[in-house]
Amino acid sequence: MPIVSVAKMDPLLEKLQATLQREMPITTAMGIQAHDWDGQRLSMRMPLEPNRNHQYSAFAGSLNALCTITGWGTVFLLLESRGMSGNIVIRRSSIRYFRPVRTPQFIAQGLPIDTEALAYFYELQEFKGKTKIDLAVEIADAEGPYVTFSGSYVVQE
Repeated sequence: MPIVSVAKMDPLLEKLQATLQREMPITTAMGIQAHDWDGQRLSMRMPLEPNRNHQYSAFAGSLNALCTITGWGTVFLLLESRGMSGNIVIRRSSIRYFRPVRTPQFIAQGLPIDTEALAYFYELQEFKGKTKIDLAVEIADAEGPYVTFSGSYVVQE
């Protein structure tokens, strides 16, 4: 599968996409693409076809990967937006599947981050060189969620 063109993307999204393709090559095979970033919330999209199961719906493992990577990407962009860096890992996560995803292309959207939690995230990184944050991600449509995900991410130098 060819590397995704990100020529017209926001520079931060472009950097995230390049990092994912270089550091997590499975994201290219899955067709995961950075879609939108509003300064706190990341959206990533993924096509159904390379991620479908025998029932022609999205494979649960692919949905989990998309949500996990959306959370990871959110932490990456939060750090990048402040000129910070670190080694991002997921510490724990949970996911709930409500209904099958059968749309040709779908989006995982980060949910709003609590203002105090975000301030604490930046404060820890600035003063201790390590930090943590809990994030929520959802795959949904007008009828409601397909999937809800929560993940706890840590950053170390």
